[in-house]
Amino acid sequence: MTTDNNCIRILVKHSEPIFAMGLVTLLSRTPDFDVIGDDAASARTAALDVIVCDYDASHRPADCARGAGVRVVVVARKPRGFEIQEAIARGVLGYVAASCRPGELESAVRAASRGRRFLCQAAAQEVANGLTTESLTSRERDVLQLLAQGRCNKTIANLLDIAVGTVKAHVCAILTKLEASSRTEAASIAVARGLLPEPTLDDAAATPRRHAPLAAPRAEPARDFAFA
Repeated sequence: MTTDNNCIRILVKHSEPIFAMGLVTLLSRTPDFDVIGDDAASARTAALDVIVCDYDASHRPADCARGAGVRVVVVARKPRGFEIQEAIARGVLGYVAASCRPGELESAVRAASRGRRFLCQAAAQEVANGLTTESLTSRERDVLQLLAQGRCNKTIANLLDIAVGTVKAHVCAILTKLEASSRTEAASIAVARGLLPEPTLDDAAATPRRHAPLAAPRAEPARDFAFA
């Protein structure tokens, strides 16, 4: 879908204002791109071809559902395999890294306006990295997510409402598929390959702390007590 004058009508919608301004400036250099910022008066009523947004905005239907013909291109600071796959599953057509070449962003917008998919080189590499190992099942991904938070098998079983033995089987399968020798290594590999987001301070705060066992009380020396 394109406008009658063959220009591609683009709305830039990014959660970081300075980043959004940079995208508007960059895209506006292309003669046949008609670019408007999200703060423009016409942003809510304009007939659009492509929305260029960040990954978080692509999750919000109110931000991106602007008509059946509007296509979405995501510009991410750091492309991650699992995010790219989720975005594509939601119908996002373009996915590029913030560090990509300007020509890749232009190509992504043009491809999306024609209903075609486009991944920049970095995003394509992330997807390829995720394909180098046997894919995890949906349940294994659930277990991996909790495993990476430091949860024990019993806690994982309770949270997922499955048996502890089933959790152990999933953990074994995860270690085998990721070629990891420990739970910690599996989590690290999963983050490196984009299967999990990098841990944040919030994640650390949410992770149950393992308390050291209480020390046994010291024995008091024997004393003689006098009773009245």
